[in-house]
Amino acid sequence: MWKLLPVLLLASCAARESNDSVSQAPRSDSSRIVSTLDVPLLPAPSTGARQPATKAFQAGETRGRVDDSGAWSLRAAVTHTRLRCATYETGIQLGRGNADCSNVRWVSPVQFGTRQTQCNKATLIHAGGGDLAITNDTFEASNCVRVVTQCDGPC
Repeated sequence: MWKLLPVLLLASCAARESNDSVSQAPRSDSSRIVSTLDVPLLPAPSTGARQPATKAFQAGETRGRVDDSGAWSLRAAVTHTRLRCATYETGIQLGRGNADCSNVRWVSPVQFGTRQTQCNKATLIHAGGGDLAITNDTFEASNCVRVVTQCDGPC
């Protein structure tokens, strides 16, 4: 019986959840924020006439965009440091602060857009997005974005 335990544990961690869109609310009471990254939000180059105003952010492997309608996208690498599986979510929050994103006043709630189960010390790319309920004034005033990673399980 005890000889099969490691095989059963590894087999149970082999499954991976799909990258479904998730809501603003945490999935369970045991979820906790494991990392945040505050990044400047800068105007993105225009791709043509009648396109929504867009701002972009990038820091290392983390990058994304937000447009004036509230539509956003995010791509970030998330590393799981344990063998047992845990479920990670990534999302964003908009704010207004100094140029280096210090002393920020957050003007939107955190909205999560990815959800993946990770196991065996894996690093996975989380790519997803959503729609923030923001006004055009909120979009124009925002110059910082917080990328939030939340985890449920043995993180």
